Amino acid sequence: MTTENQPWAVTGNGRRARIQILAALAALVMVSFYLTGCLSSEAGHVTPTPTKTARPVNIAVLPTNTPTPRLPQSTPPTATLTPTAPVATDTPTSIPEPTQSLTPTVTPWPTFGPDTCPLTGLQVSDPALLQRRPLAIKVQNAGLSRPQYGLPQADIVYEHLSEAAITRFTAIYLCQNVDRIGSVRSARFIDLEIPAMYKSLMAFSGTSPGLYPKFKEADFREREFWYDQGIHSEAFFRDTKLRAQGLPIEHTLFATPSKVWDIADKLGINQPQDLQGMTFAYDVPSDGQPGTNIDIPYPNREMVVNYRYDPKNEVYLRSQGGDPFLDAPSGEQISVTNVVLVYVPHVDADFYEDYPRTNWPSVQVQLWGSGPAVIFRDGQAFEGLWARPKRDDMLVFRDKTGQVPIPLKPGNTWIQVIPVPPHKWAFKASWSGEE
Repeated sequence: MTTENQPWAVTGNGRRARIQILAALAALVMVSFYLTGCLSSEAGHVTPTPTKTARPVNIAVLPTNTPTPRLPQSTPPTATLTPTAPVATDTPTSIPEPTQSLTPTVTPWPTFGPDTCPLTGLQVSDPALLQRRPLAIKVQNAGLSRPQYGLPQADIVYEHLSEAAITRFTAIYLCQNVDRIGSVRSARFIDLEIPAMYKSLMAFSGTSPGLYPKFKEADFREREFWYDQGIHSEAFFRDTKLRAQGLPIEHTLFATPSKVWDIADKLGINQPQDLQGMTFAYDVPSDGQPGTNIDIPYPNREMVVNYRYDPKNEVYLRSQGGDPFLDAPSGEQISVTNVVLVYVPHVDADFYEDYPRTNWPSVQVQLWGSGPAVIFRDGQAFEGLWARPKRDDMLVFRDKTGQVPIPLKPGNTWIQVIPVPPHKWAFKASWSGEE
């Protein structure tokens, strides 16, 4: 049989070429199978690298580290200031609206005697207490941490929103001694401002990864007492009894203020500071409105705050989450001489505080410039402005023109930091003259 007219038939050299091509193809297939098997085998042993990329958050550009106040530094502290917070005027207890029409005047800072505390206006038990630097300590406020230790002895306490709509405290000490303070927790954005305002030492347990470089590069770096990083960690201790009772370990860290100041002495950073700015007077200003019952509805139910004025003792009694807010050593309800509401812009950061347990972004509290404020003392409310023109200025409180100081009553002050629109947790506090 001939193969001339059968195109599929191959003879001679053609057959050998066909065989070589088929052999090459077979070899390629075998190599492919081999490589696929190897890759599959190796893939089974590869541990994927966990990603910690936060979900994107649409935010304004955040200042690097601790921002410079946005008002010109040449602006005198008593000048008319433009508020940075939005204003509402729908009810008598809404965020007050400042008036900006009067000519600025200069009011000299008050002069305190050598035995008067510049943060409370009270005479101190020992003038030597004023020969040290103020101390700011970060204090937990989760329900499990209550009642706390050391808050009644603080000259000033800031309560602010942290992540997940919970609040946390920064307490400032100078004019009283106290054995222990806490429980101590990690710092937040606002703690990049407070040590500058009060020229203070700053004690805290740690920071989130996002805040770590900001505290590492802060201009008060030498004054940090940072437990997690081993920076003067001997000033802290764990309460083993609380731990044995089942309290989670994160709520068992406490600071010993005397040790903090002793270490600061050895480091040569415990000098008295210029703390001008706060104004105190026993005389009650004449333009107040009834303010004996204050409601501050922080968005987490456990954090809702109430102050009710006690006319007999001339103090505000604090409650939180519907319960009296107690001092752990004494068991007594905490009392406050002055309560101040400051309405402040809040901006969500592009990193998270507690990743991966929660996905709540860190919140920058922009406590510089000026904004609306309400000062409560002696059962009355006074609407005005808070102001902080420069980074190293303490908060001062002025009337709606920004010119006339609103004096605090000599005693302790709790400052309630309230977010304003457009932040998702913005709200208004309310108050009345109800007993």
